[in-house]
Amino acid sequence: MPRELIALCGLAFSGKSTIARQVAAATGAELISHDAINKARDFDGGTVIADAEWEKTSLMAAATARAVLASGRSVVVDDTFSHRFLRQRFAAVARASGAPFVLLFVDTPLAVIEARIAENARTGERGHIAPDVFAHHRDRFQFPGDDERPVRLVDVGDLDLWLAARRVDNVHQQT
Repeated sequence: MPRELIALCGLAFSGKSTIARQVAAATGAELISHDAINKARDFDGGTVIADAEWEKTSLMAAATARAVLASGRSVVVDDTFSHRFLRQRFAAVARASGAPFVLLFVDTPLAVIEARIAENARTGERGHIAPDVFAHHRDRFQFPGDDERPVRLVDVGDLDLWLAARRVDNVHQQT
């Protein structure tokens, strides 16, 4: 399979990180997580982080993606990609590297996301997100348009189907 840049897009608590890990494992790609970069920078993504700091994190992730692609490997980028310009930035990184760009949009219903946030508030299983931070994120989110050709993952079976189709395509390319 040729190298590629796969970007996960969706609202916070939509399941992107779980899917990103699964995709990276299934494809052998390197995983780049904006949350991990923020944690290394001593930022808590569940609280207010200045836009300028999010921009620095995005640029750091883009530089890492560029380096991974240059090494001949594929990369999976785990972020909300909540703004179109961010998706365009990573599509440009892929293009400049001669690699395809795949946008996986985790299209989880808002009621499911809100239930996950509430459950997490009770269990503390993962990092929290303050209600005002989530509301700000949700209200500013720019959902991918059809012109961006996102692969929509609505339920758990969609990822399995997408991965299976890729395996079939890969077999056909090798024969």
